[in-house]
Amino acid sequence: MDSWDDVLDRIRDDHGAGALTGPLKRVLIVDGEREILDLLTKHFTGRYAVQTATSGAQAIAQFVRQRPDLVFLDVNVPGTVEVLKLFRQTDTEVPVVMVTENAEIRVAEECLKSGAFAWVPKPLNLAYMDHMAAIAAAQKRKRTRS
Repeated sequence: MDSWDDVLDRIRDDHGAGALTGPLKRVLIVDGEREILDLLTKHFTGRYAVQTATSGAQAIAQFVRQRPDLVFLDVNVPGTVEVLKLFRQTDTEVPVVMVTENAEIRVAEECLKSGAFAWVPKPLNLAYMDHMAAIAAAQKRKRTRS
């Protein structure tokens, strides 16, 4: 008779590591500032599978290679509106949350008109980021069930 550990190992081998706990939702964080990426990666790791990009080109490549469940996209990344539009053309189900400083409200509004899910202000409030990530991930689940 197999031990409990053998059974668990077989389930993981047959169905993947997330078979027992469920796979982590993937979040793509796009920001030109390495310090912000490091902070958010450390903050979300363990609750989300975190992908990062420092440019629009990297973000698009990440998005195409492994579709995230949600995206945080900084408006200071060059070509932000175009990147957002490409994300929306590729997959309308992935919520994109814009990250902006107060001086860039106009750009955030343009992004919302172009299909962004929401926006969060800088300086970052990590509790608010958690809240937005949970709402965006839940929104994606609702859309894919319908």
